[in-house]
Amino acid sequence: MSDKDKPTDLQSPRRKTLDRSIVLLIVGAVLLMPPIIGISLVDMKLGGIPLPVLYVFLIWAALICGAAILSKPLRDNDRNAQSSNTEKNP
Repeated sequence: MSDKDKPTDLQSPRRKTLDRSIVLLIVGAVLLMPPIIGISLVDMKLGGIPLPVLYVFLIWAALICGAAILSKPLRDNDRNAQSSNTEKNP
């Protein structure tokens, strides 16, 4: 398969960022499922906070940080796509 036959959309930065956002969603859903949370159900406290509560809030905070990191490239790609569309269609 030559370089001309390869789809370029699969290698685009936007496509990679979209794939990462889907992976973030799936990993977050799996980590917040009851069987996985059940692993942290031990009678222990860290800093006065029960471990299951701490686990849920740390996963939640990590998902928010991941979404914030991924939102900037997606927003920039959308702006670039809109500006290229307006240049093509005056």
